[in-house]
Amino acid sequence: MTQHTDIITMIRSAWAGAAPPLPGNISGPTDDDEGVASYFTNKPWQGHSAATLRRLGFALTVFTDEAFAYYLPAYLIADIEEPEVSDTNAAGILSRLSSFQGPAVVARLNTSQRSALRAYIAFFLERDFGPYDDKCARILRFIDNADAHV
Repeated sequence: MTQHTDIITMIRSAWAGAAPPLPGNISGPTDDDEGVASYFTNKPWQGHSAATLRRLGFALTVFTDEAFAYYLPAYLIADIEEPEVSDTNAAGILSRLSSFQGPAVVARLNTSQRSALRAYIAFFLERDFGPYDDKCARILRFIDNADAHV
């Protein structure tokens, strides 16, 4: 098993040069994004606490594909470092990535980012096996498909 610190290093390295979404492309069309665009506009993916990301868990449902792909490492790292504080964020990540939007988000990830996401999923499955196995398998198929088209 890859150590959780190795996965975090892998995630940080994979997203090191990622370009942030434009300020108007943080959340999709909605009547109320609950402060998601306001909070994330002009902020890098680094430096967010697990508690803040949990409070902004709604972001996982309203992020544009571009914003989701960009801020994904913040949520992954928070879940690895502080799963109790991050709480339901892992379920939100897996739900979004395993849905019909998953392929569009995964397609935005480069090879290193997809490898880091694959490592996170392996870590998650070992830690939380059971209820999310189907979602994880679906995400892994999306990653495999994206890797096949490189």
